[in-house]
Amino acid sequence: MPRPDWYFYFLFYLLRIFKWPNSVILGTVGIPTILLIIMIILPFVDLRRERRLLRRPVAVIAAVLVVLSMGVLTYKGATAHEALASEVVQAVPSWAEQQGFKDNKDAVAGAVVFASSGCTACHTYLGTGSSNLGAPDLSAIGKGGLGVEGFANYVADPSKAGNNVMPKFAALGDQKLHQLGEFLNASKGPK
Repeated sequence: MPRPDWYFYFLFYLLRIFKWPNSVILGTVGIPTILLIIMIILPFVDLRRERRLLRRPVAVIAAVLVVLSMGVLTYKGATAHEALASEVVQAVPSWAEQQGFKDNKDAVAGAVVFASSGCTACHTYLGTGSSNLGAPDLSAIGKGGLGVEGFANYVADPSKAGNNVMPKFAALGDQKLHQLGEFLNASKGPK
């Protein structure tokens, strides 16, 4: 996943806290916008002439909390480790066991392709990954009856099926696409 510039790390980390699609707009647009509006309006509302910080405890506490939360979120966003492909690949034997395709070598190889190609950046599979841009959970996608070649063709060019959000993966090559199709076809939900 590409990283933003450092001054957006706090929003980058908020995306990890607020999950798509239910609350991501609230967390990344709503809350920061509301806080910004409050900060802009506050000087016009509070017209006291007192300037000593000790006599303005609410303003001082609010400022400290804002700086602290922005600092913590920026730090966490800067040091956040996305699920690395090698970490996701380590889940493949568990997937094969749960789904019952551990004896299907092409399906296991397809699971490795799925794990190492960054598919879990948008899709979830048996609790691994993150659901971004409304991408579905693929744990039981094989129940749809699309078949091995149907999945391989879809992944190669999803725009042919009307999906203009998912990128094309034709560059994986026919063998890897076939293996990926085997994996997706064998994914019928945990047994």
